Amino acid sequence: MPSRSLADPTAVWVRRAVVVGVTLLAVTEAAGILAGRGSAAPAAAQTLDDLDAAEDVVGRLRAERAAAVDRYEAAWATIEHTRAELAALERSTQALATEVAATTRALERRARVAFMRGPMESFEVLFQAEAAQVAVERASLLSALQRRDRIAVEQAVAGQVALEQSRDLIRVREAELLALQEVLEAEAAVLRDELEAASAQADEIRSLVARQRRIERGAQQGIYACIFDPAATRFRDTWGAPRSGGRRHKGTDLFAAYRAPVYAFTSGVVHRHSNSGLGGIGLYLRGDDGNIYYYAHLDSIDPAADVGTRITAGEPVGRNGSTGNASRSAPHVHFELHPGGGAAINPYPWLAAACF
Repeated sequence: MPSRSLADPTAVWVRRAVVVGVTLLAVTEAAGILAGRGSAAPAAAQTLDDLDAAEDVVGRLRAERAAAVDRYEAAWATIEHTRAELAALERSTQALATEVAATTRALERRARVAFMRGPMESFEVLFQAEAAQVAVERASLLSALQRRDRIAVEQAVAGQVALEQSRDLIRVREAELLALQEVLEAEAAVLRDELEAASAQADEIRSLVARQRRIERGAQQGIYACIFDPAATRFRDTWGAPRSGGRRHKGTDLFAAYRAPVYAFTSGVVHRHSNSGLGGIGLYLRGDDGNIYYYAHLDSIDPAADVGTRITAGEPVGRNGSTGNASRSAPHVHFELHPGGGAAINPYPWLAAACF
């Protein structure tokens, strides 16, 4: 019976164990890196001044996620390769089991024959030879048969040991594969959630900044935003136009769809809310430029625009409406500008610079 070398598959699996272990360590380290990312998320851009820095942070985050994806793909390739070698080892183990069984059966048959013939079998074979030369040849044959029996026994013992080792190795590899797969699945979930959060944050930043505009004209210096989506509003200069009760118009009326979002004209702090029969639901924003901006006829005020809350240019402060003495058929915001908190001036040029 030809002998089988067991060194090759065992050596392969020893090397494989090292590779799998290194891969598992790398993925575990990646898990620690990603686990600590929650506190390092980029802050939302507040103005155009912050956009470049925010985009840099988001860009680095995406690059790190791309590198993590590469590591995960490499780890999955390791798993698939390991599974292929595991299947090969299973086949080798089955072949080894078949070989051990055949060797064992052969030895059992020889043992039964030897037992039935008794210990005189060898002497009888020698003495029954017709010539001395034949007796010598038969003695050599018996010696060879005995050596073959010893080799068969040794092979059977070695094969059984190798078989048990192979089975133990299979169990170890299966456990390693399951552990590695669990790590990868957990990190894939973290990766997916963080990518979604990063994408949503990037979209929010772009949406906010898209509404912002740097203006440098006279007293209007800084970052401003149209109070409606510029494509969805219309307004004209009606400063000083007659109004009921002999009043004069002290602002600009911006028309838009009912309950359309209304945005902060500039960055600042919500100064106060109001509700009157004339202006309806109103909001006063004290800008960082020192001016007071008044919004009237709102349908509602955004929960994030509570009194004392800091607001960024372009962030929502309420919804368009027709409260107060406004016509329900033409929902709009009456917008006033009070430089330094004093008397109102015509806001149209300021609005036109931010919206057109």
